[in-house]
Amino acid sequence: MSERPIHQREMTPEDEEFLRNNLNLSFMADARNIKMMSRFTPQSREEFARKTGSLVLYPPDEAAIIKDLEEKAALRAAPLGYELKQLNGINVGCGDRRISEYLTPVDIMREDQDSSGAHHAFLKDAILANPENLPFKPESIDYVVALHMLEHVANPVDVLLHWETVLKPGGGIGLVLPDYEYTWNAAGDQSQFGHKWNASAKIFQRIYEMHLHEKFELEVINTLEHKISFDVVLRKRGDFQPFKISNATSANSGAELAQMGLMVSEVN
Repeated sequence: MSERPIHQREMTPEDEEFLRNNLNLSFMADARNIKMMSRFTPQSREEFARKTGSLVLYPPDEAAIIKDLEEKAALRAAPLGYELKQLNGINVGCGDRRISEYLTPVDIMREDQDSSGAHHAFLKDAILANPENLPFKPESIDYVVALHMLEHVANPVDVLLHWETVLKPGGGIGLVLPDYEYTWNAAGDQSQFGHKWNASAKIFQRIYEMHLHEKFELEVINTLEHKISFDVVLRKRGDFQPFKISNATSANSGAELAQMGLMVSEVN
C-alpha cells in the first residue's frame, strides 16, 4: 500500500468539505461512498475517517492486501524456529478466515443464528467454544491467533489471562484489533455481537502495563502500515518445548510387546 496508484491523490480541504456534504456517513460501506473515496490516497481517507468519526474505506484491492498483512502479523505468535505444521495453534473467533490449514478454528457458531448479519461467516469445522472457556488442557497449545475478535468481548483482560493458561511457556498470542478512531466508537454499538470496548495501540499498551506484564512479554505492537487495525504479539514467559511423540505409545512394536508378555489380548 506504500505506492500510490496513478489515479489517487491527496485530499484537499475543498475535497473534505465536498465529502462531508455528499457522503452517506450513516452507512460508509455504501458503494457510492467507496467510489467517491477511492480517488484519494489511503492516508487521506484514514485522516478523513479520524476527523469525522466514520469508518475508513479501502477499495477491494487494498482490502485484500490489508487482510493478508493482518494474517501474516498474527502468525508471528508462532514460536520461532518451527514450521506451522510442527505446532499446535488455534484460531479463536475464526469467522470465515482460515489463515492456515495448520490452525484449528474455534468459534461460538458454525452457522448464523442471528438475522442481523452481525456474525455472518463461519468455518464449518470450527470447534464450538466460548473464548473465556477454551476446551484445552493447561499448557497444551503452542500459539493462539485472534483477528478482529477480542474487541467483541467485554472482559479482554480476563480472556487473555485464560488463554495464557492453555499456552505452553514460550507460546504466543497474535492479535489484530480495529483502531476505534478509524472504525467506530463502541459506546454507540447496539449489536449483541458488536464491539464491546474501544481498542487502539495506545489503549492496549496501557492494558498490558497494568494487567498483563507479569504473564507476557509484549513482543510486537502496532507494526501495520494501515490505520484501520493494529497488531499485537504477546509471548508467554518461559522456554518453549515443542510436541514430541511419546514412547508410552510408540516405543515397541506389536511383536516386541507380545514377546515381553505385554500385548493386550483376549487372555489379559
